[in-house]
Amino acid sequence: MNAQVPSDIQLDVLREVANIGCGHAVDALARLVGGKKVDLAVPRAMVTAAADVAEQLGGEEPVIGVQLGMTGELRGVMLFVLSARDGASLGAVLLGHVSRGAEMESALRETANIVASACLSAIGKLTRWKLLPTVPELHRGSAREVVSTALRETEGASTSPVVVLEARFTAASAPPVSGRMLLVLERESSRVLLQRLGV
Repeated sequence: MNAQVPSDIQLDVLREVANIGCGHAVDALARLVGGKKVDLAVPRAMVTAAADVAEQLGGEEPVIGVQLGMTGELRGVMLFVLSARDGASLGAVLLGHVSRGAEMESALRETANIVASACLSAIGKLTRWKLLPTVPELHRGSAREVVSTALRETEGASTSPVVVLEARFTAASAPPVSGRMLLVLERESSRVLLQRLGV
């Protein structure tokens, strides 16, 4: 594999990994919101820079991001991102009432933990690796600030291209809630993952 940029075929494989992993994550999210239907857009696999990821998430728009690291054979971060409004809406769905304080933040952290665990478990089944998320950290701010904070400890993320597996979901709640799950792999981890998958 090219040390810098995966080929189109390799990106297709990573996209399929995202599809399987995020499909499991969406199932977990559907259970959390009381069995309501959760739609998953076709996941994307991108090679991009951290600044570009931030712009795609809204730039200066206020968001809530829950960041989780990984333990096991892969290194990188998972980032569960919602607009500030959708974060409050999801919190209300989960709690059964409107809350904007510590109670809502706790619910969102737990949601991200369950969704990330489901995603990593699905990837683990493909690779026969045991992959687990670290303790979730919630961040508020602009999309640019939240992404910068999440990627600060990801090797090469600030200056080099990173592989981003992105899935957008919509929960059929009232009102609808939309968010994204990003799996950002360090370059060496993306190489190891592709090697494990035989490409």
